[in-house]
Amino acid sequence: MLRHITLIAAGAIALATVPATAHAAPAKRAPAARCTQTPKQIVTAFMDLFYVQKKVRQAFETYVVEGYIQHNPFAATGRAPAIAFLEPAFADPAITYSIKRIIADGDLVAVHAHGVMKAGDPGAAVVDILRVKDCKIVEHWDVIQPVPAQSANTNTMF
Repeated sequence: MLRHITLIAAGAIALATVPATAHAAPAKRAPAARCTQTPKQIVTAFMDLFYVQKKVRQAFETYVVEGYIQHNPFAATGRAPAIAFLEPAFADPAITYSIKRIIADGDLVAVHAHGVMKAGDPGAAVVDILRVKDCKIVEHWDVIQPVPAQSANTNTMF
């Protein structure tokens, strides 16, 4: 018991001899910048940079978190794998995407687009669903439906 009290006293003496500045609380960090954009605005900017301008790396590094969750079974999870997979493909000038509409519901944003992978091909209707958190895209689902040569109706897919 006496040894325990001696150790506590020694610790108190040691602390008392340390300059007061060493005891000061750590400096407070500046608050993180508040997100001023809506999820729809973030996804719209991302899709323009990615799909329209074909600046895949810039789009992903600007708007997507590193731990990006991917639900497409043919693509790996993560921002770096997405860039590695998509950047070479979108370098092909034959690939074009036109965004038809963007719909938002809270932190989820759906993008309906027409993607054409090669010249002369009718392409596909693509719906990307993205989840946004703290001004960054954190999760992605997609549904892709080929545009048929003939349709059972006179409506378009877009």
